[in-house]
Amino acid sequence: MPVSVFGSTLLITGSESLLTLRLVDERKAAALAEMPEAQVNRITGAALGDAMLSEVAGGSLLASHTIAIIDDVGSTPPEAVDALVALAKQPAEELCLLLVHEGGLKGKGLLDKLKKAKVELVKVEAPKPWNLPRTCVDEAKRLGVKMSLDAGGVLVAAVGTDLRSLVAAVAQLAADADRKVIDESLIARYFAGRAEVTSFAVVDAVLAGNASEGLERLRWSLGTGTAPVLFTSAFAGAFRALGQLLDARGNPPDLAARMGVPPFKVKDYQRQARHWSGAAVAAAIGIIARTDAEVKGAAISAEYALEKMVLDVLALRHR
Repeated sequence: MPVSVFGSTLLITGSESLLTLRLVDERKAAALAEMPEAQVNRITGAALGDAMLSEVAGGSLLASHTIAIIDDVGSTPPEAVDALVALAKQPAEELCLLLVHEGGLKGKGLLDKLKKAKVELVKVEAPKPWNLPRTCVDEAKRLGVKMSLDAGGVLVAAVGTDLRSLVAAVAQLAADADRKVIDESLIARYFAGRAEVTSFAVVDAVLAGNASEGLERLRWSLGTGTAPVLFTSAFAGAFRALGQLLDARGNPPDLAARMGVPPFKVKDYQRQARHWSGAAVAAAIGIIARTDAEVKGAAISAEYALEKMVLDVLALRHR
């Protein structure tokens, strides 16, 4: 017989709000499946003063069971902390209690007391950048469609590393996937234009030694409203990773973890590495750092500074 989620407390902590929301929804759905008439009360920790805790956690004339969700529990007033800990330690059999902490040091004293009370704890962590293609694959599977790891890498390259954007993209693709498969051609149909104007696409053109394409993509992307600092950030990340690769040995997954990039990007860097020496990469990083200061206010024209960066970095590449 399944264990009831009533009479239990779940503490969710972490800064990745999307994954936190999913955990909350899953526990709430399980409670409602068990007791469809349960009353759902949701409140922030800051509002738990006076007798509010008993009102949120208690039953009502219309429902015998309660699902109480307390967001931002770290903001709970000091005078309500002990009562909340006592409730979390021994919730009533009719109560399903969910406590959400957004990570960081806020409310650390309360967290320590909850952990000491041995409250069930789930830590939510955002996927590492090199694991995002796998995250896309898993998300596709959750939606009932297939997706290869390479296709996941293509999607990350097109959409970027924001988890919410990636999840939304997978959902959009899944809704239109023929044969329940998200492949690279489908991703290209939806996101090719978007991928072409990203700051990372400008970096790719420079690494490949294509000056005209790099400048064209740069101007196009700036014209669509991309912030100048995103280009220097993308260049800095790429050349730091390239520098690490020049001195590293190992297979793509291991290198990806060390470099902080997806495995498919390691393969890209490996293809380009023969055109870049350690001294050239170091010089490029210096140029990028100078340009970063310029686009943040030191230069009259951020566009000119970025174009000069592209050309100066390209001059360091050998054939």
